[in-house]
Amino acid sequence: MLPQRRPLHKSGELTTEQFLLSLPIANANVVPISNNENGSNTAVGAATVALRGFDARATLILMDGRRIAPYPTGNNPGIPFNVVFIDLNSIPQAAIESIEILKDGASTTYGADAVAGVVNLKMRHNYDGAEARVEYGNTLDKDSGEFDSSAVFGVGKGDTNITGVLNYYHRNSIANRDRGFSAVPPFLSSNNSPYNLQLSSDVAAAAGGQNLNPGGTEFASAPDFTNGLSPANKYLYDANNRVRAAGGLRPGFNFNQFSLSFPESERYGAYVSGDHKVFGDQMVVYADGFYQNVKTHNELAPPATGSFETKGQTILAIPPNSPIAPGSEPPNTPTHAETGVPADAFNPFNPFEQIISGGTRARLADFGNRLFDNETDAWLSTIGIKGDKLFDGTWGYDAGFRYSQLKNTQTGTQVSASRFNQILNQADPIFDPTSPQFIGTTVAFNPFGDYRNPIPSNEATVSFARVHPKDEDTASLWTLDATMYTTALFNLPAGGVGLAFGG
Repeated sequence: MLPQRRPLHKSGELTTEQFLLSLPIANANVVPISNNENGSNTAVGAATVALRGFDARATLILMDGRRIAPYPTGNNPGIPFNVVFIDLNSIPQAAIESIEILKDGASTTYGADAVAGVVNLKMRHNYDGAEARVEYGNTLDKDSGEFDSSAVFGVGKGDTNITGVLNYYHRNSIANRDRGFSAVPPFLSSNNSPYNLQLSSDVAAAAGGQNLNPGGTEFASAPDFTNGLSPANKYLYDANNRVRAAGGLRPGFNFNQFSLSFPESERYGAYVSGDHKVFGDQMVVYADGFYQNVKTHNELAPPATGSFETKGQTILAIPPNSPIAPGSEPPNTPTHAETGVPADAFNPFNPFEQIISGGTRARLADFGNRLFDNETDAWLSTIGIKGDKLFDGTWGYDAGFRYSQLKNTQTGTQVSASRFNQILNQADPIFDPTSPQFIGTTVAFNPFGDYRNPIPSNEATVSFARVHPKDEDTASLWTLDATMYTTALFNLPAGGVGLAFGG
């Protein structure tokens, strides 16, 4: 199966992945590009192809018959396993001449990564002339413009051929809220703002709230659009369900109002190839190489805490209104021992005289969206020697060395759980102007507000707890190979017999 360059470009698809996915043999077991699937757990901005219903591990992708370095982080690392694949976005699409697809499994020839088949990207060589291409498209809502351009040039006079390609691509993002089918998710989250608090019913009553489960616990939440200073008697209470969740007094949090459905992406690069006949067709020296840069920006909704006390995660806790001695906590409330709250900790905005943790859930909307910026730098170079028409005119050879490398850098904006606990505690040294840890404010974070009514005093603490993790991963591969072949070793009644060997 050999899709040539003409249908590749006339298909209307601007990426190699989109074109391959339009073929019946390809399937959807590839790298997801949109929504929550390409957050911190997947290969943001990458693309690949999978054949015959297998995942991408079973499809071997070659470039001019040789292997190239895989994407350095794989897809869904650890959930439940790491799927290693070749990133099609890291190969200049304008430099592809044609695509060969071996539809049958080829594990005996190439190994286990070719169980589903082989995709061979044949690059442009021996081009004589020049061409330029510019394409632009947009959605009907005109909110995700897509621009693609490339230039190809080459000279092929005499014994020397040189071909060059330049490419640039950009597509704007699409927000979930901008489409009717994605504006509201199938479920609304109980991680909400104002927070869903789990309280001792007796403590709530003592503060002026409702005692719905005497001797037990209940849920509470500050009123809509509160400034963080609402008294306990203004809170909403529910005996069994979180207040702002399915089945509660108020709806859950619509995270699709914040997240992107399709990330913003940009890529550019260059490709060059050349060959020179040293002794005619019997000895040809050749080389090629490319550089490709891929950038992707994705956004997910503000962080969701889950239950403040979740096994395997940092325990989150809001200190009481005033310090409580360890061992003197009110009944049915979290303790200092189980939460790690310091003995002198307090939060002056807490209307309840208890540590708030346990089944409390929050949406940290004051901290903004979770941001993921991904950048991939891909390099490849090949040098080799080949020949044809040797001996009796039927023999040929090819030997070459290739080095390829992908470096992936991901930076993000998240919230540090440990720093979040710090900013909740007014007694922490970060609020002491005489301390070297001082963060520029003497006021602790007020977690009892509504993100729709920002609290000015929270700005410094939000800035402190917001972190920008950076992760760099590199994958590299070098190959050295040589083959020799003949198309007519000897003849049989049914036809000629050829031979090829190498490694």
